[in-house]
Amino acid sequence: MELTASQKIEKLGKAVSGMTQAELSRAVGVSRERIRQLMPRLKLKPSRRIRAWHRTVSRRTCTAMANLHDRGESLSAIGRTYGVSDYHVREAIRQVRREIEPAGRIQRLCRQEAIRKLLSRGMAFEQACDKLGFSGLQRRRYRRQMGFRWEGVRTVPARQRGRK
Repeated sequence: MELTASQKIEKLGKAVSGMTQAELSRAVGVSRERIRQLMPRLKLKPSRRIRAWHRTVSRRTCTAMANLHDRGESLSAIGRTYGVSDYHVREAIRQVRREIEPAGRIQRLCRQEAIRKLLSRGMAFEQACDKLGFSGLQRRRYRRQMGFRWEGVRTVPARQRGRK
């Protein structure tokens, strides 16, 4: 004769109080809805609070996530690496850092720095963009953001406005 769900729960004993409803349902082999229905009749009830994933992660892992983000990796990409949502990645990084810079801004600053390095080596703006594999739209954006302008066939430093 097979045991009922409530009998299986009683056999688990005090371990029930440390489990969530979902964990208890998996241990007993019934749905979480069935556990919810049985709750009023249980002597030992499963815990309601779930400790958030980002609170259980070591500081070293949080720092590693923050470093990946500092290099321009998006929150969702870091989450895929660690098998969690971008929300948990954001919360884990917040344990290590006060503020989180948007990944797009970090990537933009890294790319601008790469362009500056190539320009300092004597390379032309267009050659630097070719080497970095920028599209036409990216070239126009970085040209404007970095204070350059297009002069028909080449990129030149933009004139300052308001001066004569």
